[in-house]
Amino acid sequence: MPADTSGRLEHVLKIVGTIVTVGGLLFALAQFIVSQATEAQKPYLEKKLAWCEDAVKTAAEISVRDRAQAADKELRFWELYWGVMGLVENKEVTAAMIAFGKGLHGTIPEGKSLKTLSLDIAHACRQELAHDWSPVWGR
Repeated sequence: MPADTSGRLEHVLKIVGTIVTVGGLLFALAQFIVSQATEAQKPYLEKKLAWCEDAVKTAAEISVRDRAQAADKELRFWELYWGVMGLVENKEVTAAMIAFGKGLHGTIPEGKSLKTLSLDIAHACRQELAHDWSPVWGR
């Protein structure tokens, strides 16, 4: 192999090696930044998960109990509705919470029940949490 060809090949390999190294470092830096952002959000996301679980559990308990037995749960639902859920809910969760609240006041859409409205809250919360935590949850 002539000297100028091997010199050119060596030069190209050095450039490719440098590009691969810089690319790897940039990828590692991007992964680190994403990881740090997730860690910074983790306390909020854990609270969001707990509040969504509370809203889902409360709505479910109301929907399967006699209304007289569920008075304390209805109070808890309205506390969540007018309080912390406003911090975390997206439009789908908001719509599901509103529909359930209307159901508690006797306005239930045709083909629905308090049970299905409760399930709508669960599904909306699952989608919202999937967005924040893991797309696998959204299945």
